[in-house]
Amino acid sequence: MGFLNFWREEKTNYEEQASQLELSGRSQELTPKRKRVDGAIVNRRFNKAIHENGGRGQVFADAVIAETDELFSCGVNELYQATGGKRGDRSSLPQPAQEAYMVNESLTAHELERMVGTLGGEDQDEVNGRIVGIVRQEAKQTRKRLPW
Repeated sequence: MGFLNFWREEKTNYEEQASQLELSGRSQELTPKRKRVDGAIVNRRFNKAIHENGGRGQVFADAVIAETDELFSCGVNELYQATGGKRGDRSSLPQPAQEAYMVNESLTAHELERMVGTLGGEDQDEVNGRIVGIVRQEAKQTRKRLPW
């Protein structure tokens, strides 16, 4: 299935639909206002997918730690210090690092969205562990495509 077929079937999941009444009283669908996708939007989707799979508490930080380890072979603090970035501000990282996070979080969010409702566990630690495992596995796959 190409993108256009996918979009026809899925666009209501991605964009709110707005309509306007014509003078005749019929409703006319309006083209939704779109905005540029940036790292913050991708990261929000990533975090939302974690939450929808039952992730709570420390899992968000643990996911980023695992993601950073797999993508960059270093810790989060080390990445920011070595690149001169300001901790907690991804926009201060070099462009290739920002792109790697965006690509990985987009792919991982998609995978997590597919899995909503299937990641059961005995307790919260088990659910969080499964989520971090998925994040780590997706980051390993993403890393294979990166030039470093």
